[in-house]
Amino acid sequence: MRIAHVAPLWESVPPKGYGAVETLVAELTAAQVLDGHEITVFASGDSKVAGNLHGIGTTALLADPRIHEPEVYRMLQLAEVRDRADEFDVIHSHVHSNTGCLAIPVLHGLRTPVVHTVHCFFNDDNAPLFRRFADERYVAISHDQRSRLPELNYLGTIHHGVDLQAFPFGAGADPCPYVVFLGRIRPEKGVHLAITAARLAGVPLKIAGRIKPRDQVYFEQQVRPHVDGEQVSFLGELDFASKTDLLAGAAGTLMTSLIPEPFGLVPIESMACGTPVVSLRTGAAPELVRHGITGYLADTAQELANAIHQLEAIDRAACRAHVASEFSIRRMADGYDTAYRTALYT
Repeated sequence: MRIAHVAPLWESVPPKGYGAVETLVAELTAAQVLDGHEITVFASGDSKVAGNLHGIGTTALLADPRIHEPEVYRMLQLAEVRDRADEFDVIHSHVHSNTGCLAIPVLHGLRTPVVHTVHCFFNDDNAPLFRRFADERYVAISHDQRSRLPELNYLGTIHHGVDLQAFPFGAGADPCPYVVFLGRIRPEKGVHLAITAARLAGVPLKIAGRIKPRDQVYFEQQVRPHVDGEQVSFLGELDFASKTDLLAGAAGTLMTSLIPEPFGLVPIESMACGTPVVSLRTGAAPELVRHGITGYLADTAQELANAIHQLEAIDRAACRAHVASEFSIRRMADGYDTAYRTALYT
C-alpha cells in the first residue's frame, strides 16, 4: 500500500529526547517499509524516517525558539496532506492534544480513507469535536481510552509496540537499589506523589524528564525542595541510551499519573529492560501491567510504597517476556495493516 503518516511537528521523527508519538511513528513506519509498503511521512524537516519524508519547516517546533505561531505550521502540514491525498491509498493521522486535533476536521471528506490514531485522552474540551466527527475512522490505543468515548467509529484497539532488541536487559543488581520516575515534569504526571511514595518506602528515587517553561513553577515548588542528590535525584531529560541504562539498573519504575493516560510507553520500555512497574490504577495501566507478575497496581501513595518493598518478588525475565508477547512492533504493525484494509474495503 501507499501510506501517508501525519506526525506531530513538536519533535522530530524519531525524537532526540522525549516524544512518545514521534517514537511510535518512527517504529511503525520502519516496520511498514520492511513489509514492502511505500511510506511517506509528513513531519518536521529535521526528521530522519524510513521511507520518504515530506518535511514541514526546517526543524521541530520545540527546537526553534524563534517560532511564535506554531499552529501555522500544523495548518501548512495539513494543507499539503490534502494537496497530495490522491497519491496515497491510506492516510494515517496521529492525533495528539490541542492543535493535533486539527487533522480531524481538516482531513474530513477526502476520497482517500483517513485513519486517525487517537494519542490523547478524551476530556471536556476535545470530546465535542470527536463527537461532531464520530463517523470518521478511529483507532484507540487502549481499551480504557475507547470505553471513555465508545460512540466513535473505531476500526480497532491497537497497543503500541517497541523494538525489544533496543532495550538492554537489566538484572537489577545495582549496589544501591533505586526506583525511577521517567516522564514530563508537570502536575498531572504526579512527580510529587512518586517522591512521597519513595520516601515512605525509604528507597532512593531518580527523576528524569523534561520541564517545559509553564511547568517550572511546579518543579520549583513541588520537586526541587526534595532534591538532595541522595534520597531524591533529578537528572534532567536523557537521551535514549542514558534512559535505557537508567531503567535497566532500577529496582522498579513508578507511574504516578493523575490523569487517565490512554497508554504509556514508559512502563513498556521499563518492562522491556526487565524492570517491573509500580503504577497507580488509572487509565490504561491495568492493560499494561500484570499485577503481581510484571509489577503492581496501587491506589494510594502508601500502597505504592508497600509495592516498592515487594519488587524483589517479581521475575525480571517475565517482565521482558510480557513485552515480547503483548507489545511487539510486529503485533502493532499487523494491527494497523488490518485497520487499513478495513478502511479500504468497508
